[in-house]
Amino acid sequence: MINPIRSLIRTSAFWIKEISEILRQPRLVLSLVLGPFLIMLLVGMGYRNQSRILRTLFVAEEGSPMASSVEDYVSNIGEAIDFAGVTANQEEALDRLRRGEVDIVVVTPSNPEDTIRNNMQAEFLLYHNEVDPAQVGYVSFVGELYVSEVNRRVLRTLTEQGQGEASSVQDDIEAARASARAMREALERGDAALARQHQGRLSTEVSDLQATWAAAFGLLGASTDTSSTGAGGKDSMANLQENSAALSDIREGQAGYSAEIRRLDQIESNLGELQEELRQFESMNSGVLVNPFRIIPQSIGSIQIRVIDYFAPAVLALLLQHVAVTFGALSIVRERQQGTLDFFRVSPLSAFEALLGKFTSYMLFTGLIGIVLAALMVFGLGVPMLGNWLSFALVMLTVIFASLGYGFVISLLASSDSHAVQFAMLTLLASVFFSGFFLPLYLLAGPVRVVSWSLPATYGMTMLQSIMLRGASPNPLLLLGLTAIGMLLGLIALARMRRLFAQQ
Repeated sequence: MINPIRSLIRTSAFWIKEISEILRQPRLVLSLVLGPFLIMLLVGMGYRNQSRILRTLFVAEEGSPMASSVEDYVSNIGEAIDFAGVTANQEEALDRLRRGEVDIVVVTPSNPEDTIRNNMQAEFLLYHNEVDPAQVGYVSFVGELYVSEVNRRVLRTLTEQGQGEASSVQDDIEAARASARAMREALERGDAALARQHQGRLSTEVSDLQATWAAAFGLLGASTDTSSTGAGGKDSMANLQENSAALSDIREGQAGYSAEIRRLDQIESNLGELQEELRQFESMNSGVLVNPFRIIPQSIGSIQIRVIDYFAPAVLALLLQHVAVTFGALSIVRERQQGTLDFFRVSPLSAFEALLGKFTSYMLFTGLIGIVLAALMVFGLGVPMLGNWLSFALVMLTVIFASLGYGFVISLLASSDSHAVQFAMLTLLASVFFSGFFLPLYLLAGPVRVVSWSLPATYGMTMLQSIMLRGASPNPLLLLGLTAIGMLLGLIALARMRRLFAQQ
């Protein structure tokens, strides 16, 4: 029992040593605690949940219909576009774009009607001067919004024209119904000759009705098959044409015309259905006809997540990793420069005890910083904590453990303080870009994600966000992976530490 107790005493001596050295620098401690909190506070206070407004200049030929309508289209797509006017000079517009006076230049198509009649899409050309890929994507998205609004307006205009032409369809239906009634009366009297005359008129009127119906409702039928006017009208029209064609062979001297009269009953029923379709079409709002569907996003979460809520756990994971890596990276380098490592060699202290003492010292101190920051986030910034605090603490300590492994490996490989600091900063820079903090992991190629999952911050961000914002338990596989990284790096650091202790 004596040797383990002595080993524990030698190991725990580092707790007082390392923590007291940190506490001799109160400004460092204050910056470690208050600095990140103030940064998150400023982000939360300064963030504006609004999209970027793009100053947009349009190029259109003088006197063209597009020149008078472009501003009207802009008014219905929100605040994404700030209308900067219309000009006929494309070169002047592009010069203003190069000088930064406008954000995008949109060149409208010339003679769009002729282009569309030739079965081709009329094209809007959108010029920008962005270099940020995210902003390039946003500019394209705003352009799509504008073109969608143009398409919607054109479709709505055509639909309203179809509604205006519905009166001519009504006249054709009434004429066809009158001919059908007259033909029925002639067949009931047994007058086949008169019935054939009415049948000829009925056939002509059905053909006219089919043409006017297609002109009035063809666009609607193409735009959606779910409306009754689109699908039901087509079925009624097809049945009407079939029944009308079946009455083309009426002969003299038949014993009766009951079959033909039943056909006429079906024709009148088809005409009634078309008339009902027509009344429904005339009463519908053209905006609903053009946009029959809409989407309402809903979250299954129990709370509304703010931007600061989403980024706070990620900032905490990134900070814990950086602090732990920095402490570890400077620790053994400092011992070598101060000559303390020579005293360790001649003492009963082993390499394992020295490394374990430093590990536990920095884990305790960095863990304390993490607890203070977590409390400030939850109770100061109002970041939700839907999960278990013990799970949160377990993930936090595991992140610190793996990050200290990185730090000690850096410290044992670096030759000076400056090298250690540079390696620590490179680790931070890699974490910003590859941990999912700056770019979502799904945007990274498969081989690059190997770098992502070798960084403790990646695991920490994923699990801390899941615990705080979803109330979930930490993923066992991620915890196992993070622990494995810490153990592997710890073994590498221990092997290197033993080599240093073995040197004379």
